[in-house]
Amino acid sequence: MNQLRLLMVTPRYWPLVGDTERVTSRLAHEFCARGCSTTILTARWNNDWPASVVHRHAIVKRLPGSPRGGWTTFRYMRALARWVREHQNDFDVVYVMNLRQDAYAIAGALRAIGPPVVLRAQRAGATGDCYWQEHARFGGRIRKRCHGAAAIVASTEIGVEELLRAGYSSIHQIEYGADEMEPRSAASRYHARVALADVNQDLEVAEFAPVAICVDRFTEGRGLAELIRAWFPIADRWPSAKLWLIGDGPLRDSLYEGIVDLGLRQQISMPGSFDELSELYHAADVFVSASTDFGTSQAMVEAMAAGLPIVASSTPDMRELMDDGVHGFLVPPDDRRRLSERISQMFESTELAFQLGLAARRRVRECLSLDRVVDDHLTLFHRLAHSTLRGTA
Repeated sequence: MNQLRLLMVTPRYWPLVGDTERVTSRLAHEFCARGCSTTILTARWNNDWPASVVHRHAIVKRLPGSPRGGWTTFRYMRALARWVREHQNDFDVVYVMNLRQDAYAIAGALRAIGPPVVLRAQRAGATGDCYWQEHARFGGRIRKRCHGAAAIVASTEIGVEELLRAGYSSIHQIEYGADEMEPRSAASRYHARVALADVNQDLEVAEFAPVAICVDRFTEGRGLAELIRAWFPIADRWPSAKLWLIGDGPLRDSLYEGIVDLGLRQQISMPGSFDELSELYHAADVFVSASTDFGTSQAMVEAMAAGLPIVASSTPDMRELMDDGVHGFLVPPDDRRRLSERISQMFESTELAFQLGLAARRRVRECLSLDRVVDDHLTLFHRLAHSTLRGTA
């Protein structure tokens, strides 16, 4: 096998932005750079979007319609199954970025035929795939079919433990990974803030004002309403301080109403989603996650790679990712007062924040490099592809 032919399947992809979309994009780009022929199969959420594009060297195929629930999801699943059956000989491995309807459709379509199917459990806890399978309609049926996948990838030890309890086997832990970014400095901070203000007035900030950034999808379980309330005493002490909430989602309107009700419209900005975050990280002083269930994300690992200290809820996955007081601070979930205090501590002691950020950067360089993550994936994919070839020889 001279060139690995890889199909990645995800319901949402660029120009939509979220954690799964970001992981898929980073991996696809690196797979292409390693010489893999990479195709991304996804939904066409907007009728104006072209059915086929190239994004970061990967071919993107968009199927008509979008899985918005009910009949639309069923039609999308049928379209997925039909497409992969028709193109099964074009790929050596299929990598599905969830254990939900997409996984059910792909695993069923390629059962006993075609290339091996690898599934990725993106999150753990109440927002993860195992929990979803326990509580969703037809979740048990979907789980049973997912058990037949050639391999399952989990990003955390907590995720591996969940999968084992749910009866999965052939589980491989492959963490989030990030490239090391240019070191942050006073000069890069200044230039990043000027550049961002030029393109989005919501990102205007005084030169020396402290900035916290949170990158997340605006959905339940992310602690965003608590984070907004935690900002009130910070705004009282540092009127020019800014909280940038980067992302989008179904709670956007209600979160904005909460900001307005608290009189924090000038202190908290919701500028939308960004495909690339490096300039935002250079402009900010601390990365914050108030997720009460599962906090680890591609955006957070990239923030650590940029040298940003972390303030996050002390969830099991976060205790796995970072050490409290070494790479940042962990606070009890839903403890608004403690969250506010730790962010304030970062603003008060820039030297402490700098040292924590350096440690976070070292953590990524030594343990969470993107090269290592890609190596682990390709080792798995090549082994499965060669096993399939031997089995059909």
